[in-house]
Parts: sequence; structure tokens; C-alpha cells
Amino acid sequence: MVEIRHIRYFLAVVEHGSVAEAARKLHIAQPALSRQIKDLEEELGAALFERGARGVSPTIAGQEFATDARALLAALSAAKQRVTHIAKGTKGTLRIGITPNFGWHPKILESIRLFTGEYPDIAVMLDPALSTRQVSRIIEGELDGGFLAWRYPPKDEFPTPSLQEIRLFECKLRLALPRHSQHAASVPRRLSDLGDEPAIWFPPDVAPAYNDFLTYQCHSVGHTPRKVEIGSDVLTILGLVAAGMGYSIVSDVATHICPEGVVLLEHPDLNMSHYVSFIYRTNDSNPALQRFIDSLEQAHGGMLSN
Repeated sequence: MVEIRHIRYFLAVVEHGSVAEAARKLHIAQPALSRQIKDLEEELGAALFERGARGVSPTIAGQEFATDARALLAALSAAKQRVTHIAKGTKGTLRIGITPNFGWHPKILESIRLFTGEYPDIAVMLDPALSTRQVSRIIEGELDGGFLAWRYPPKDEFPTPSLQEIRLFECKLRLALPRHSQHAASVPRRLSDLGDEPAIWFPPDVAPAYNDFLTYQCHSVGHTPRKVEIGSDVLTILGLVAAGMGYSIVSDVATHICPEGVVLLEHPDLNMSHYVSFIYRTNDSNPALQRFIDSLEQAHGGMLSN
């Protein structure tokens, strides 16, 4: 069986053109080196050297094997370096989920820019998904982490203690109205003044946590929205509002993606807020994840356990 030491010994003899000189450089006895070369030739079934008065030189087969041997050692060295970098978390891949309407937020973009600038050999793969789906995929190990808004007061908890949170920024709520509507011209003093106006809403099964959060906010100020569940994401909801099909309540991150036909207004009844956080599993074995966590904590601070 050809071993790495056989290849190193063989290349040393090729380099020095002498078994005796190669033995001195390798700090082994000359007979032992000669035996190793002979074992290699027997294993390969070919003579690798021609013996002459001035030493040894590789045969045609030996020359070809020397080319392959050098390439093999170079590939082995590169593989060792890759493994070292991956183990240290300075090379590799991060699979990160992101709620679609947060993909344009400057704080998240800046966090990624700073990280990739410091660790250019780590590929960051962003996978758009709503918060509930992200949490499931993080728990299952399909994602290393995710940027999401998950918390809401009635059930302020994660489904498993293995999840960890880094809070990045706080979001407030905004009333989204068609720009040329009567309500935009004369903003209702109370949310309840919107009466039976259609509220463009997430289907509960698409974003149950966010549905509960918004419903809780409305009920806390005496408003029961007439939900029209036809918007599966914020961009769709804002588009429907722009088309004059009703109003909605959205996070203030929507200011970064809001269409021209919509006005986003602060309202005294919208007094609740939620955090956008980076969520990850504490038992995730990807070394690059810890580098990303360190980068986020340095930029944003404050890690919270659950």
C-alpha cells in the first residue's frame, strides 16, 4: 500500500538525485530509505529510478509519477488548510433565513456586509422565509440561523430551549392607508373609527404569531378589524392597500419597501412594538456560525436566552 511517507521519500530522492543525500536531509538511514523506495517500486510495479555513476535519476515512469506525486501532496496540503480554516470558522458556508420584508433593512444589510468583509471565505446564503417556517427549519438543522420577528405578548416564548436570540432592533407598527383615500386625508382618531373597512391581513396559518400579535394590539385598544385574509406577505399586502382594497397594519420596516400609493402613518393606538432578532440553535456545530454570532454581538450587543 502506497503511503504518504513513500511519496515524500520518493520526491526527496528525485530532488537530490542521490539516495545518500536524501537520507541525510530526511534524517533516516540510507539502507532504510533504499528499502522504502524498493517497496514503492514493488507496489507500483515499475522501476522509478535508474542508477548511474553520478547518483540516481527518475525513469520515464518515475518522471510521470513525480508529477502526480507533487500534485497529490499539493492537494493534500490545500485540503489540510481548508479543514483548518473551516474548523476555525474562517471558511465555509452559512445558511441563514430572512423574513422577506426585512431583506432591505439597512441594519441587517450592514451586519452582513461587515461580516463578509471580515470573513470573505465564508459564503452567506440567504433563504427568504416567514418567521414560523424559519424557526422550524432552524430546529431541524436546515438553517444555521435566521433574521425574524417572532415574539408577541400572549405567548412570549420559543418552542424549544435550544434556541438563542440576539436582538438587533425594535420595530413599531404603522397604519397603512391608500394614499388618495379619505382616511389618509383625515386620519381616524381611533383605530375603531375605521369601523367595517376591510383590513388586509395575513392568513393565520401563514403567519400565526404575527396574526396573534396584530390582533392583540387591535383588541387592546377596542378595535376588532374586519380581516380580509388575502395577503401572504407584506409586499402583497402593501400592493393591495395601494390598489385601494383596504387598510392594513404593518411593521415600520415597511418604510424600506413601501410603494408610492401607500402612506404609512404613526397612530396613537398602535402602541406596541416587537424585536427583530437573529435566532440560532445553541447546539449548531457549524464553526462559521460562532463567527457570525460574535460579529452580530459586537455590532448590536445583548444576547438573550430563552
